[in-house]
Amino acid sequence: MAELTWNLIAEAGEDTIVHRETITERLGATDSQFERAKGYIRDHITMEKGRAFLTWRGGYMITQDPDRIAESAGLRMRSVDTELRRILSGAINPLGEAVAQHEVLAMFQDEIAHMTRTYERMRKATLTPPAKTRKTPARRRRTAAPR
Repeated sequence: MAELTWNLIAEAGEDTIVHRETITERLGATDSQFERAKGYIRDHITMEKGRAFLTWRGGYMITQDPDRIAESAGLRMRSVDTELRRILSGAINPLGEAVAQHEVLAMFQDEIAHMTRTYERMRKATLTPPAKTRKTPARRRRTAAPR
């Protein structure tokens, strides 16, 4: 199913959005089959093919465009950060001082806090505009016309 999914999206063309409904209808796949196919694509096929598989603006695409990949990765990282913060606020931190007495929970608390700080540094770094990569041509001096 994963290869069929990849091929269907690849046939649409590089950087072309293909919607879930189109994929599942054309392949006769259930939602759970499609979910498993996406996981296999991300875990294996992308490395074999040397192209990224992205969830992109309401659909899926195959691309090598670094700007699209960066935007998609940033959105996914924000989602991971949100989930990590909710694990702390909804499950671990409400125990207060008792967390320190449970080795695993204390480790989770420390490591998740570290991950959220790392994400914050990454987020701030991506807000900085990239340095110029192209040199601007040097200005030429106007010289007086020969007499």
